[in-house]
Amino acid sequence: GQVLDDYIADKEGRIRAEPRRAATLNTRGKCFDLADIFARLNTLYFQDTIRARIGWGRHAAKRRRKSIRLGVYDHRSREIRVHPALDRPDVPLFFVEYIVFHEMLHQVFPSARDSGRHVHHPKAFRDRERAFPRYPAAIAWEKEHLHALLRR
Repeated sequence: GQVLDDYIADKEGRIRAEPRRAATLNTRGKCFDLADIFARLNTLYFQDTIRARIGWGRHAAKRRRKSIRLGVYDHRSREIRVHPALDRPDVPLFFVEYIVFHEMLHQVFPSARDSGRHVHHPKAFRDRERAFPRYPAAIAWEKEHLHALLRR
């Protein structure tokens, strides 16, 4: 494993060396407008310092999932994508806000290498994430509804 990690680290600069074309990101969903959520969170918790584009991800082919990435932040393109399974009336606003907040934190606390491994959520990241006012409710909601999200 260490040999493979070292090889990847050595070649990291060549991986995705070509910048991706900026894709159109749709911020307005059926239930939530991610641009509004992003702007409100940026003002409230980040003093308007987060510079990123945000939008709904694409709908994947219908298949049985074992896991789901509810949000993703791409450092190179400074893009946040939120899984479209969250754009539904049965998903509470505070949960979508938590996912967006989490992805915004990735700009503040970028991934780093520690002992040859990528650390995506260092202690400072996790501490700041727990400071989100609805954090306990968001974690509880996710645990209770994860099975339904996996089917969407």
